[in-house]
Amino acid sequence: MKLTPEIKAIISHALKEDRVFRDYTTRGLSIENLNITAVIYAGVDGRLAGLDIAREVFKSLGKIKWSPVIEDGCDFRAGDEIVKINAKAEVILGGERTALNFLSHLSGVATFTKRFVELVSKNKIKIYDTRKTLPGLRKLDKYAVKIGGGYNHRIDLSQALMIKDNHVNSFRKIYPGSDYIVEMVRRLRKRYPGKELIIEVHGFQEWEQAIKACPDVVMFDNWKPEDIEIALKMVGKRRKFEIEISGNINLEQLEKIMELGIDRISLGKITHSAPA
Repeated sequence: MKLTPEIKAIISHALKEDRVFRDYTTRGLSIENLNITAVIYAGVDGRLAGLDIAREVFKSLGKIKWSPVIEDGCDFRAGDEIVKINAKAEVILGGERTALNFLSHLSGVATFTKRFVELVSKNKIKIYDTRKTLPGLRKLDKYAVKIGGGYNHRIDLSQALMIKDNHVNSFRKIYPGSDYIVEMVRRLRKRYPGKELIIEVHGFQEWEQAIKACPDVVMFDNWKPEDIEIALKMVGKRRKFEIEISGNINLEQLEKIMELGIDRISLGKITHSAPA
């Protein structure tokens, strides 16, 4: 992972939060300059993400010898050795919690994403993340999603145009026409030509308008699989845009959705609910 100034600032903030330079226990025992070796082992099976972040945590605190066994993107089993670190005790004991927090969280996101990617791979469906990430950690989370084989939705509000229910509710206060979806798309296309445009539809009326508006992506948010099937039959081979499914999708729904001929599924849970 490229350690940009923004990423390094996140790491620096995390270390300041833990007050690593006031580790009174280590200093009080007069062991801060003792040369020690630490080994990070995997606690569960998974896919590795965030190793460069962990390295930068320790490197920020002092000189280290870093000996990784595997790299980001590799799969591991419980008990596998991940990396060996040699440094002064104040470096290892001061940075271990912060390094492990990053490593376990990002590996959890990558592993959770990988599970969904594998479930839908035979149907050639892409798994996308969302903006449901912890403030300040979005770029790290989205990196981990890619390591897990997933795809990134827009990283911020400027990257793509996305009409959601709150936009619709607000726009209808200034535009009384029944073709409000079509008009919203027309205005956005005119003002931001070339920008990817996604429409979130709620109900068949908005779906019919979306067909006419022809965005880049239509998102069915919290639709039942049987209703999605009916909607897709309405457009048939005329469809010139991608279909995305979103919402609180469980495994049973996923199995049904996979057979509908959709293009992508977006899941907030792969970042906000990934087990560490």
